[in-house]
Amino acid sequence: MMTNAFIYLWITFFSQTDLPDKKGVTPEENPISLEAYEEENSPWFWFVSLVNPYPKMESEKPIKEYFDPIMRSLAPEQKPVKTVSDFRDKHLIWAPHIGIGYKINSKWTVTAQGGGEGGKIRTKQTHPSILLMPLHTDFEIKRTAFYAGCGVHFSPWGSPPHKDFENWKERLKSTRPYLSTSITYTYATYDAKVKAKFLPVLSLVDLNLSDEWHTVSLDTNIGFEIPLNRRDELVFSFGYSKFARLQEDFDSFTFTVEFKRFLQKKR
Repeated sequence: MMTNAFIYLWITFFSQTDLPDKKGVTPEENPISLEAYEEENSPWFWFVSLVNPYPKMESEKPIKEYFDPIMRSLAPEQKPVKTVSDFRDKHLIWAPHIGIGYKINSKWTVTAQGGGEGGKIRTKQTHPSILLMPLHTDFEIKRTAFYAGCGVHFSPWGSPPHKDFENWKERLKSTRPYLSTSITYTYATYDAKVKAKFLPVLSLVDLNLSDEWHTVSLDTNIGFEIPLNRRDELVFSFGYSKFARLQEDFDSFTFTVEFKRFLQKKR
């Protein structure tokens, strides 16, 4: 009887005592919170985009109007020189941009962005000429342009909602239009090398041209923001860039494809 009573008291005592865990801390000293920290979109976001410009490139017209016809009159098999305008007409010029933005409210957003493009086009050929000597031509064009600017976006019906969508139909229903304008600084360079000669020794043309420009432009766009999920958007826009200098070359229509992602903050 005494033994049974002692065992009962021993079990009762330890069943009401908080036993330490493996680290010597009782559950009361080390509470575990099962509450999840939820996050929401910050007003800050970043974006990357590709801009397809359609510049006037009036300065390249003499190549098509004078150089090509003269060379073809000397060598009937001569092909036209490839220019930036040819790449433009085939929509092969895509300038990458990267930027950040801040959403002031559901209708107004400010952005800052920068980017650039550049490349070299070379047309090198040799054909029989009417003078019985091969006509050799080598025409090289190199252009580069770097951009930096800031702008403001206005969404008349507010920005699109962000959530987990079930399909593309829901995403397209949530699409919102916007208008934007920005001021952009541009640094552009131009280099051209032109050689034409009757092989092996009779030189006709040997030119090296180089120039650079600093200019600014006013860019206006109308676009559509398509929400993809809780954070991301796909943006398409059409616009026009009006430059302060060399409008005959740089003024252009533009088409832009953009991916936008909002940063996150704790709710």
